[in-house]
Amino acid sequence: MGKSNSMQITKKNLLYNFIFRASANKKIRTYYHLLEPLFHSMSDNNMFLNLGYDDLNGKPISSIVDTQKRMVEIVTSEFIKEGIWLDAGSGTGAPACYLSSTHPGINIEGINIVKSQIEKANDLAIRKNCIDRVKFNYGNAQNIPFSDNYFENIYAIESAFHFEDKIKFINESKRVLKPHGQISIADIVVRPEFLKLRDWYKVSIAKHGLATKEFYDKDKWISLLRSTGFDGIYFKDITVNVSNVLPHWISLINSNQEKLLGLYPKIFLTMLCKCLEYAYEMKEKSPFGYLLITATKTK
Repeated sequence: MGKSNSMQITKKNLLYNFIFRASANKKIRTYYHLLEPLFHSMSDNNMFLNLGYDDLNGKPISSIVDTQKRMVEIVTSEFIKEGIWLDAGSGTGAPACYLSSTHPGINIEGINIVKSQIEKANDLAIRKNCIDRVKFNYGNAQNIPFSDNYFENIYAIESAFHFEDKIKFINESKRVLKPHGQISIADIVVRPEFLKLRDWYKVSIAKHGLATKEFYDKDKWISLLRSTGFDGIYFKDITVNVSNVLPHWISLINSNQEKLLGLYPKIFLTMLCKCLEYAYEMKEKSPFGYLLITATKTK
């Protein structure tokens, strides 16, 4: 079972508490307790927790961190680079700290329900010398702890699929956004056009494994944003851009087995690699996809 049992998720926790009995908040905390060390190990402790984005320009991927930064850039590319932004589900702080270093005209408030990550994120902001413009606090994206019309922009990178009530998240986002403010979401979604009846168990496993109550699809996200009062809705399916990074993850996992076996049982690493291989092989025909969607708050 590996070298350091204190760091590992036990069968009871993973299969019993996590899957069958845990609250949504506990599932999310367990998810990040399980995967956060792997993300950080594979990205040289740069504190990013997203998979990454490949421009598909034919150039080889030089590092996971480069693709993770590229995802952050893509998600926020349409934002006016000034004012106060909200990072909804801010992880261990890397996206907000990176954005603050590239755009000095912005301030970012990060909210998160995983308290250990908030501490790490604030430590990162101190190390990156941006603590005066980037702050992380406990907060639920379904009940955003800020006043009306507070933010110029909101982004959520690989966090919205965790939110138990996405309707509340979008309503709250509209409330705290200023008129003409923008929201941008990079989210794992289901793709009904590629979802067959025999795939029901894959969806069920994915829900438990990724700590989500419901995966939205493109149409559901668009319908929700439109009905809530957003317009200028733009979406892009970036499944291939993300899946193209996965072989690099697999290679890193395989080449760092000795280090990772101190954190994870061998069977977990094997199963994780098989899941990543499946997503890469299916690419544009995968029943699970990755969507980038942006929208603007009306007056």
